[in-house]
Amino acid sequence: MVDSRWITSELSTVIHSVQRPEASASPYRGSVHQLLPTFLNDANPIELVADAFRTPPANRPWVAVNMVASIDGAIEVEGRSGALGSPADRAMFHALREMPDVILAGAGTVRAENYGPVHLDANAQARRIARGQQPLPRLAVISGSARLDPTSRLFRNATQRPIVITTESAPANAVAALRDVADVLIAGIDEVDLRDAFAQLRKQELTTLLCEGGPTLNNQLLADDLVDEWCQTISPILVGGTAARGAHGPAMGTANNLKLTRVVVDDDVLLLRYARES
Repeated sequence: MVDSRWITSELSTVIHSVQRPEASASPYRGSVHQLLPTFLNDANPIELVADAFRTPPANRPWVAVNMVASIDGAIEVEGRSGALGSPADRAMFHALREMPDVILAGAGTVRAENYGPVHLDANAQARRIARGQQPLPRLAVISGSARLDPTSRLFRNATQRPIVITTESAPANAVAALRDVADVLIAGIDEVDLRDAFAQLRKQELTTLLCEGGPTLNNQLLADDLVDEWCQTISPILVGGTAARGAHGPAMGTANNLKLTRVVVDDDVLLLRYARES
């Protein structure tokens, strides 16, 4: 599931009572304390994210995942992720959304949470332009069946054409309808081949990607060893029970190691960044 507690929507009621990140989302005005790699008092989350070292591979974008969880690993409380959030986590969420060339989400997440276009405020767009990026990141959706509504607000209100990643076996009429409103990439026969899809994105000079879930997509990224950065907020809550985890699916053959590169604290909340060693 997308890290959706900081998202606003045109709807008064949405799945899990979450909100989508629109232009109206007010930025966090506070600061956080960085403990690693160096101590920084009153640090700015935007600067922390921008200063992180990222070198994309030659054949795909740098892939980052951003998740929130309780102390015992749950990503929701009674079906909602909002209870796990905090002002500092909100700040990091928006700072991370300012970083990538493309934001990726699975079709189930997009449908359930009524995704709309990506919005950033004028200052964030100016910072991206100064780094040589487009003002706004592209939004990419993975759907092996191309089962997306071309009249949904994701496409209807788009400020730039979304990207749909689908398969050769997807129904031709569904793919044709999406081509009218999006750039369609074919990757894989019956299931989406993430490596192929990411190679195609890299050829479009999209060098950084932020994945917003859900857990099934996160698990596929892990299984294919495609995660370069995992940003994890740990909320000071114990949940127990059978709550979902940040990645769900078939077990990985081999565990992958990342290096702890940033530790930020705000009251009892930890914000961690793990990254692949370049």
